[in-house]
Amino acid sequence: MEATRGSPERALLLLGSGEFEPWSGEVEREALSGRRPHVAVVPTASAPEGDRVFDRWGAVALAHYAGMGVAAEVVPLKTRADAERRDLAASIAGFGLVYFSGGNPRYLADTLRDTRFWRELLLALQRGTAFAGCSAGAMVASRLPGVRPRLGASWASGLGLVAGGSFGAHWDRMRFLPGARSLVVSRSKGGWFLGLDERTAILGDGRSWRVFGLGAAMLRVDGSTAVYRAGDRFSTPE
Repeated sequence: MEATRGSPERALLLLGSGEFEPWSGEVEREALSGRRPHVAVVPTASAPEGDRVFDRWGAVALAHYAGMGVAAEVVPLKTRADAERRDLAASIAGFGLVYFSGGNPRYLADTLRDTRFWRELLLALQRGTAFAGCSAGAMVASRLPGVRPRLGASWASGLGLVAGGSFGAHWDRMRFLPGARSLVVSRSKGGWFLGLDERTAILGDGRSWRVFGLGAAMLRVDGSTAVYRAGDRFSTPE
């Protein structure tokens, strides 16, 4: 999926955690470079936790972008019925960046997959809108080879913005959970795996990436592991 002629290059911003915190301002400005400074905040992944949590993430996001001097709006998308609303789908075209914050990755993928909103977002991305996802929002961006997307599927089936592998979030914290890392990596069998530490981000076009933030990005391909930190550039396999 390439940007159309005259629009900025495709940009995907994926974060391991720490959405709407001061550390991420640098990479968000980079993602918005050449784009309209107007952000759509979509806290859908937090919707299963109730309206109070959903609204809290929206408020935190608006305060964060106000501090950056960037316009932002919260998209009230909580269910698949919302994702089929014509007004919400049509509104997405006017934003420079669409940001999916954290929560439940399976719920997020199942809520968006094959909906009017997702189709309109794909068109917006083709025209140059940037995609951002933190934690659950990052995890659903990928798609493992041979995993058929379906309702009720795990996050590994993803939404297919980046094919051939999968993303993991909170990667540094997971080392304190016995067996957690091995279990997550095992689910990426047949493809590559990229683990993002907390307060760490990658920005790229879906294949070539640059690391930002406080931690590291760990890429595992065919049994080999490489670790990248802020300022490093790397590529994921096609």
